[in-house]
Amino acid sequence: MRFSDIKIKHIYNVIFDPVKDCEFNGKHLALVLKRNNDNRTYIVMPLTSESNGNGVNKIKLGKIQSLPSSLRTHDTYAVFNQIRTVNASRFIALKEGSNVIKSKTDDEIFTDLLGLGINELLFNLEQDEKIELLKKVYEQQCVIKAKDLAYNILSLNKQIEAREEKIVSIKQEIKEILNNIPYTLEQKHIDDGIKDILDDILKDN
Repeated sequence: MRFSDIKIKHIYNVIFDPVKDCEFNGKHLALVLKRNNDNRTYIVMPLTSESNGNGVNKIKLGKIQSLPSSLRTHDTYAVFNQIRTVNASRFIALKEGSNVIKSKTDDEIFTDLLGLGINELLFNLEQDEKIELLKKVYEQQCVIKAKDLAYNILSLNKQIEAREEKIVSIKQEIKEILNNIPYTLEQKHIDDGIKDILDDILKDN
């Protein structure tokens, strides 16, 4: 598949081979967790219909309704300790007959699985180390969000300045258009407040 066609939170068939011992192998469903900035690879969590290891390295998701009908007749399990990076060329689109199926997971399920993956990466750290690391990540994200909001304020300020500058320009254009020209307005324009605007613009003429 093309890199641009692959979406996070979606499920695809992925060819995991070739692999080494103990690595998840074969062609399996996989959930896309992250798009990498190399424009070539994604981080995925493998999915399987095999229940062995449930509760240790797998979690039961049940029947995923967004999958093609042939794949949603049995329970699906997420293998949360086998997260890996794969090239876009390993992806195969899901199909129902000749139609491509877009299988997007629920946001809540995606968040839960992402959390499981993160916890698995932190498994060998001491509890205090985990807390300190997650606290640091949380604080960093708070700063990033605050900076983004500050940029929003800058953007809004620029819009206000641009709007005010545009209004000044329009007022000047109205002055030039109506310079020494008597005018009357229909009642509907008076009701809309247009007369007040024009009178205010032309009061110094």
